[in-house]
Amino acid sequence: MTMPYDHRRTDSEGRSPLESLDAYRVAREVVAFVAAHRERLRGLPGEAGPQLERAAVSALLNVAEAAGRQGARDRARVFAIARGETCEATAALEVAVLCGAVAAAEAAPARALLDRLTRMLSRLARR
Repeated sequence: MTMPYDHRRTDSEGRSPLESLDAYRVAREVVAFVAAHRERLRGLPGEAGPQLERAAVSALLNVAEAAGRQGARDRARVFAIARGETCEATAALEVAVLCGAVAAAEAAPARALLDRLTRMLSRLARR
């Protein structure tokens, strides 16, 4: 029996199976957005900036962890955890917009990614 994720195997484009997972790629884009805006996110009320960073990173790491799980129930449980982190990142991004750290138009692509990721993870958690 082969594992769903084997870091030694690659697809025809040289990507690992993890990098071929759409949810992983979308979560990685969210982390890249947060990293690019890190300085502006500091000092938000309620530590929303660092929380946005933690939640985005946690979502990415949980997607990776779920991809490596063998049992369907266990994999679904970890995808559900990633979904919760994604929802938390969405709320923290909203705080950043409301407090003026990031313009709504500038945050819109990240918000779209988070919405898409939430839908993906909802489906993956039901499998």
